Amino acid sequence: MREAAGERFGSIELQTRIHLAVITDDAHSLAAAAAPAFGITGEQALASPHALMGTVDECVDTVQRWRERWGISYISLMGSAAEEMAPVVERLAGL
Repeated sequence: MREAAGERFGSIELQTRIHLAVITDDAHSLAAAAAPAFGITGEQALASPHALMGTVDECVDTVQRWRERWGISYISLMGSAAEEMAPVVERLAGL
């Protein structure tokens, strides 16, 4: 996408929708359990910009990596996950 957009890339806002958003102390076990429903492995789930799971610190780090790697700056998620993800949003809002 960067190549196709050329000089315009800096003005494009990239978005992802998170389908699985969970605060947990055991992201690897959750990913391994949930991934087969999506036809992927647990490691693929953890690497996907459509799943956000881990401690608040891990989720914040993950979103920052997405920003750096892919330029994603707009994230949407299911309304049912909004309250659970509020601490992550609060931490990221100051960046």
